Amino acid sequence: MAPPLGPLAGLFLRIGNLTFGGGGPTIAAFQRELVTRRRWLTPEQFALSYALSRITPGTNLFAFCTCAGALLRGLPGALAALLAASVPSCLLVAVLTAGFDTASRFGAVNVAIDGAVAASVGILLASCWAIVAPYVTRANGLRTALIAGASFGLSMLAAPILVLALAAAVGWFWEERE
Repeated sequence: MAPPLGPLAGLFLRIGNLTFGGGGPTIAAFQRELVTRRRWLTPEQFALSYALSRITPGTNLFAFCTCAGALLRGLPGALAALLAASVPSCLLVAVLTAGFDTASRFGAVNVAIDGAVAASVGILLASCWAIVAPYVTRANGLRTALIAGASFGLSMLAAPILVLALAAAVGWFWEERE
């Protein structure tokens, strides 16, 4: 039995706007609610919605909501699910952007933003070092430094997957000295 539009929209409003962590956790929350808890969708319908959302251009989460809503209530369900999952967060982004634009006119705010950017870069570099450090030894330190440095430089010019593949190939063929 198809759920009423109100509860359908309420579910997509709550999960679509209050689940943190990106699309993966949000889709998992939808699966828990739509398939396991409420049994509004069968596992096959959920899988269809997910698969179709992954091959559509644009925001996959909104495509999922639209597809699931359409399976549940046709065009009204698709519109209700999409609007409930997207409009509140879009309005929040618009308000935050306007607030940021207004606040950025003050020098102290720009100093705070510069500090946050510097801290972000520092955290990124510390994370990079935490990943690379275990591989830096007296025997292979030069090799590791060259691969890491070349990877950093190439990342400015090439796709990440290409950089990873090249770094892996160089690491594989450039034998480690013990």
